[in-house]
Amino acid sequence: MKAFGICLLLIGISACGPADSTPAGAESVEVSEAVAETVEQALKGDFGADEVSEDSCAAFENGVVPALFGVDAGLISYRRSIPVKRAGHVLCTANWERPGRAELEAAYTQKVQDWARGQATGKKEPMPKPARLDNSVSITLVANEFDSADAAVSSLESTVASLEKGITTNVGGKDYTVQSDFSEWIDAVGDKAIFTDKGELLLAYNGRRYAVNVGVSDDSAENRKLAIDLARRLMESS
Repeated sequence: MKAFGICLLLIGISACGPADSTPAGAESVEVSEAVAETVEQALKGDFGADEVSEDSCAAFENGVVPALFGVDAGLISYRRSIPVKRAGHVLCTANWERPGRAELEAAYTQKVQDWARGQATGKKEPMPKPARLDNSVSITLVANEFDSADAAVSSLESTVASLEKGITTNVGGKDYTVQSDFSEWIDAVGDKAIFTDKGELLLAYNGRRYAVNVGVSDDSAENRKLAIDLARRLMESS
């Protein structure tokens, strides 16, 4: 069995595994797609089981973001999308420019140029990480509607248990396993909630499941605090 070494950024989760043998080329693409689908089903159940109206983004777009993040509503760009591989699951996103964006972009460009000159002289250093030029906040509304609040909680618990243990899929006669880490369970956020190792908040509330992601600070603890605040405000308005 091979441990899957390609990171997959999915709804509310970043799934990675240490690689002892990483596939390459066309095989890598095939494996990536197969593992992504396996994790997607673990996260949300069968694709397209229910429909979620794009109108579900209305509460998200109705003043909650500028009030919580202290930004002028006119500076925020909202987007609604239903990615093909997440049939029926609505992603509501809000973006606005980070203060000092031009200076941050110039500073990053200078770092990359310095790095490139170093590479030309034989230095072996990793390329600088891209600068965060925009602030981004999103919530994903999972299509599957459960029979009860308890059923949604049970589904979330099952998801976390499965991905902590590791999920295996077979591609071309070879097994690939993907695992993920989570925080401790969080109290007083919906009916049950937990953070992924990348800081996305997964929660169950009132028979539905959601994923909340906040990227407005270089401090991950601050992003997590704001994700909890956003989730609570959205639940209050629902």
